[in-house]
Amino acid sequence: MEKAEGRNDKSFPMEKADAGRVLGFSDNLEDPDESKRCARGTCLAVLDLVNHALIVGLTAYTIYRSWGSNVVNLHTIFCTTGYVLLMSEAILVFAGDSVLTKFLSRGAKRHLHWILQILGLILIVSGVVLMCRVKPVHFKSVHGILGITSTVLAVFLSVAGYPVFIAAKLRSAIKPVAIKFAHNFLGISCFAIGMAAQCYGYTYIFKSDLKFLFITIVVAIIALSIRRAVPSLFRQFVGLFK
Repeated sequence: MEKAEGRNDKSFPMEKADAGRVLGFSDNLEDPDESKRCARGTCLAVLDLVNHALIVGLTAYTIYRSWGSNVVNLHTIFCTTGYVLLMSEAILVFAGDSVLTKFLSRGAKRHLHWILQILGLILIVSGVVLMCRVKPVHFKSVHGILGITSTVLAVFLSVAGYPVFIAAKLRSAIKPVAIKFAHNFLGISCFAIGMAAQCYGYTYIFKSDLKFLFITIVVAIIALSIRRAVPSLFRQFVGLFK
């Protein structure tokens, strides 16, 4: 009888430990690394939500301020929607911590990426064509030069983006990492140049007290949107020499 009681006394702590694991909090309390990973994941998720809010907020307010049927207003609406909304979201599709797309498969993310990119390109080209039809002089300002440079890069990326999908099949001719590096580098450059053109455009449509605020928001969107693309670009660059 005493032996049985002793066995019960010894087994009781084990039962408590098992109950703690069943409840799901015992291991987390004992593993500081897990707590750090959870905290880091939470911070990245918050940053991602902030970025989406900035993107949608800036796009919505710019459309609201520029609403109208004249050419300048349409140019502003098309290019803002194309760059700030669609191009930013196209890049964020591949951010592993994006709360909107992290549940998608790699293949689904690729398709969503090029769909958003094509839609953005259609709006951007439409905005550029509208201005070209009414302005006698083209691409003389910093805004115009940056805008057309980014547009050309976007067209090239859309046309030449297919090799990225079949990079593995082209292994005998060129390293897959080289194709991905070129696409990533040109994509980041196109996005940054296009958003810089947006900043110069805000100097025309907003007063001084607002333009600096919106330029700051654009810089924040750029930084938050490419936060995963830049490290990936660096790894691809290193992979070129392996």
